[in-house]
Amino acid sequence: MQRRLLSGTYECSLDNRFRLAIPARLREPFAAGATVGWWIDDCLIVVPTLEWGPLVERNFGTMSLFDDDARDMSRFLIGSAQHFDLDRQGRIPLGAEVREHAGIGDGKVKLVGVGEYLEAWDPERLAERFAKLRREGVSTHAKRLADRVA
Repeated sequence: MQRRLLSGTYECSLDNRFRLAIPARLREPFAAGATVGWWIDDCLIVVPTLEWGPLVERNFGTMSLFDDDARDMSRFLIGSAQHFDLDRQGRIPLGAEVREHAGIGDGKVKLVGVGEYLEAWDPERLAERFAKLRREGVSTHAKRLADRVA
C-alpha cells in the first residue's frame, strides 16, 4: 500500500462530546483507526494507527534507554498516545488531558497535514506560530534548514 501524503490546513469543530471529525478527504489512511497524543510543539499528533509504530521507530527508536532526556521524551510522546477507531462520521474523541496540552477548548481546531501525520492545533496558537515564522522570515528558516542538509 502506498503511503498517502497528508497535507492542507482544515478548520474543524469539536462536537459537544469533544469529538473531532477527520475531514472526509483525509480519512482513507485512518481506516484502521487513529493514534492521538501530545506532540513536540504545543499541539497534538494524529497519526493513522498503522503508521504510529513505524513513525516512532524511525524518529525515536535509536534513543538510548540510558539517556534521561530520551526516556523523558518517550514517556511524554509515547505515554500520551491513545488509539481510537473512527466512528461512522469519522470522529475521534479528544480527552481533557490532550486538549489541555494543546490549549484546545470546546470549539475550533485547526488540523494541519504535515506529511505522514496531522497536527491538531488551537487556532490562535497556530496563528501565532505562523506570524512568528513570517516575522523572522520564512526564507531565513528555509536557508538554515538547507544548510543543515548540505
